[in-house]
Amino acid sequence: MTDLQRFHAEFMADIIAEASSVGASADDGVSPENAFKENAFTNIMLEDLETAGVLESPTACYFANTVSRMPFKINAFAFPEEDSRLDLVITDFRTGVQPYKLVGSEIDRNFKLALRFMTLAVEGKHSSPDSGHEEHAMLEEIYSRRESFDRVQLILITNAQVVQRKEKERKEEVGRYKVSYEIWDLERLRRFRSSGSTHEPVMLDLSELKGGGLPCVPVSDDQLGYQTCVSILPGAVLHDWYDTYGTRLLELNVRSYLQAKGKINKEILETLLTKPKQFLAFNNGITIVAEEIVVDATGTILTGIKGLQIVNGGQTTASIHRAKKDNQADLSHVFVQAKITVVPADQFEFMVPEISRLSNTQNKVTTIDLGANNAFHVGVERVAKKTWAPGEQSMWFYERARGGFQTERSKYSGTSTAKRAKFDLQYPTTQRILKEDLARYSNTWDSLPHLVSRGGQKNFERFMSGIKKVEKGWEPDQEYFKALIGKAILYRKTQQIAKELKIKPWTINIVTYTIALLADRTSRRIDLISIWDRQGLSTALTAQMKQWLPKVENVLNSTVGDKNPGEWFKSENCWRNLREASVSWEISKTLGRELVAVGEGYEDVSHEVQSNIARCLQVDAQQWLKIQLWGTESGELVDWQIGIANTLSGYAAQGWKRNPSEKQAKHAVAMLEIYERSHPR
Repeated sequence: MTDLQRFHAEFMADIIAEASSVGASADDGVSPENAFKENAFTNIMLEDLETAGVLESPTACYFANTVSRMPFKINAFAFPEEDSRLDLVITDFRTGVQPYKLVGSEIDRNFKLALRFMTLAVEGKHSSPDSGHEEHAMLEEIYSRRESFDRVQLILITNAQVVQRKEKERKEEVGRYKVSYEIWDLERLRRFRSSGSTHEPVMLDLSELKGGGLPCVPVSDDQLGYQTCVSILPGAVLHDWYDTYGTRLLELNVRSYLQAKGKINKEILETLLTKPKQFLAFNNGITIVAEEIVVDATGTILTGIKGLQIVNGGQTTASIHRAKKDNQADLSHVFVQAKITVVPADQFEFMVPEISRLSNTQNKVTTIDLGANNAFHVGVERVAKKTWAPGEQSMWFYERARGGFQTERSKYSGTSTAKRAKFDLQYPTTQRILKEDLARYSNTWDSLPHLVSRGGQKNFERFMSGIKKVEKGWEPDQEYFKALIGKAILYRKTQQIAKELKIKPWTINIVTYTIALLADRTSRRIDLISIWDRQGLSTALTAQMKQWLPKVENVLNSTVGDKNPGEWFKSENCWRNLREASVSWEISKTLGRELVAVGEGYEDVSHEVQSNIARCLQVDAQQWLKIQLWGTESGELVDWQIGIANTLSGYAAQGWKRNPSEKQAKHAVAMLEIYERSHPR
C-alpha cells in the first residue's frame, strides 16, 4: 500500500466519523449518505485551509441548482477581512476504496459550476424559489458586497488525486473581477499534514523580475545555524505579493491590525502618497522569515523564496497595497528595506513568534504563539496520554495538529489486526479532540458565542490570548483536564440533541449560543467533573437542552431581520439580545439540584443567589478594581456601588476566604451587566 493509499483510507475513516454529526444541506440527486460525507469532507477541509492560511473564517453553505437550464454549485465562501477578495469553495467528493484520479475535463466542469455561481451572485440573479435561508443569506451577502472586492479565488477541494495540475495557469477576468484558481487534492493535503506545518508555504519565483531577481547582501554563519540576507524591495513587487497572497504573507497564524486608522499607519500612507521617493529613508523596513532562499551563482541575486512570512512590517505591506489600490499611488519610486532570515522548517513554529516579538518595534503586533508546539497544548497532550476515561478502557486523544491521530494510528498499519484493534479500542475516533475544538468548547463555556461564531482562526486567537503563559514542561492537573473534556462532551452531546430535534440551518451557532446561555445563567456551575465521570449528560441536563435549543433557535431567527445571519451571529448584539429575551426562562429544579454549590452552607440557598455569588467569584481582584475605577471616572456607578466593587476587590485579593453576601452579590451582578455593556468583547 502506497503512502497516498494509506492516507486515503485513514482520511475516509475521518470523514465517516465526521459525517455522523453533519447533515446534508440540499438534495442534489445523491444518496443522503454520500451527501453527509460530502458535507463532512467540506467541513474538515475548511478547517485545514483555515489552518493553512488559505481561507479566513469560511462559511460552509452547500448550494446546487440550475438557472435557465445551466447548473451551478458551491460549498463554501469567505471574505478575508483585510483583503478585497471573495473566496468560493467547490467540493468534488468521491467514494471508493482507492483514490479516484480526477482528470482535466472534470476539473474544468467543477470550476465552471463555481464560476457560474459567482456570476449569478454578483449580478443578483438569484431569485430561485428553491434556495433556502442559508443559501439566500449567502447570495445576499455576496451581492451586497460586490463593490468591495475586485478579485475572486475559486478553490476546488477534492479527496481525489489530480492527474495534471494547471490551475496556476488559469487566470481570467470576468467583468470587473480578476479570477484565480486553486486546487487542494488528496496528495496536496497529505503533503501538508505530513510536513508537520500549520501553514501552506508561500512560494515565490523572483527569476522573472528585472535583472533576474533581487540584489541582496548575504550573511551566513554555519556556527550560528542560520542564514540572513538584506535586500531592497521595489514597492511594486511588495504590492504584487500582497495582491496575490493577502494575509497569508503575515506572521504564522497571526493577523495584525492593518487598517489605516492608527497614527503610524496614516503616516505610512501619507508618505507613500506625498513623498514616495523618501519612503525608503523614513520607513524602518520589513522583517521576513523563510524556510529557504535561492540565490544565483554569484550569491548576490535572490531568485526565489520558499515559505515566506512577514513577521514585522505588515502595516507597511498592506499600506503599499492600499495606496495603489485605493489611491492609485505611483509606486515606481517606492522602495523598502527587507531583512530575510532563513529558519529551518523543523524550527519554524518555535522561532517565528520569537523573531516577531523581538523585531517588532514599528507598530506593536500581537505575537501570541498559536502553533501546535505551544507549551499549553503540549502539556494538555501529555496529561491526555496518561488519563484514562472512567472504566479504564479508553482515553481521549488530544490532537495538537490535525493528522496527528491518524499518524499515530498508522504506526500499527503493518502490525497484527489485534494490535490495531487495541489502538482503536483505546482511542475511539469519537474521543479525539483538536486544539481548535478545545478553543471552541472553552469559549462557548465562557459565554462568548459571538466570538466562536467568527470562525476557527479568530476564535482560536481569542482563546490563546485568554490563557496565562505557561513555561515549557507545564502540565495541567487531572481535574483541569477532566473539566476540559467535560466541556467537549457537553458540546458534542448538545450537537447530537440538536440533530435529533432536526434543528437547522445554522445548527452550530444555535448549539453554541444555547450552551453559552446555560453556562451564563448558571454562572458556570454545571458539574463538568460529573459529565466526565459519566462521559455524558445527566437526564436533567439533557432535558434542559431539549427545552432550550428550540427556544434559542426561535430567538436567533426572529432577531436576524434583514441582516445576514452569519454576520449577525458574530456580533455581541446578537448575544445581548438572546440574554435579554431569555430573562424569564427557568432552570429546572432537577437541574438546579445538580449544580455545583458555591461553598459549604449554601446548599439550601436558591439557585439565583448561588448563581449571583458564583459569578462574583469568577471576577478577580484586578478586574473589580477596574470596574471601580471605570464607575468613578464615567459616573455610571453611584458611591455605594463603587463601595461594593472595592469590597469585593478586597475579598478577591484574599482568595475569597469570605463570600459576598446575598445583597452584595445581587448588586455586583447588576454592576457587571452595566460594565460589560460598555466594554464589548
